[in-house]
Amino acid sequence: MNIQIRRGLFETNSSSVHSITMCDESDFDRFKKGELVFDRYNERLVRGEEEEEYDGQFLTYEDLFDGYDFEYETYIDRFTTKKGDKVVAFGYFGHD
Repeated sequence: MNIQIRRGLFETNSSSVHSITMCDESDFDRFKKGELVFDRYNERLVRGEEEEEYDGQFLTYEDLFDGYDFEYETYIDRFTTKKGDKVVAFGYFGHD
């Protein structure tokens, strides 16, 4: 049996799509205010001025959560770590 470990990857044996991004609550608040955008190809928040013109790669908060043309279901979950750090997990899921 050959076992392969790949870090930062979530894989299923179906045609479904799953995405999870975790960040500090302060960065998520900056995302909501429009100071950061979501780079969906690299699943991270980046400054808006870093964004290039790649169709669909960079999404605003509204594009991801309030956009009627986004093809997947979305979610937001907030929690506090044992050390008191406030973290937000968000992403999307559905069928490709």
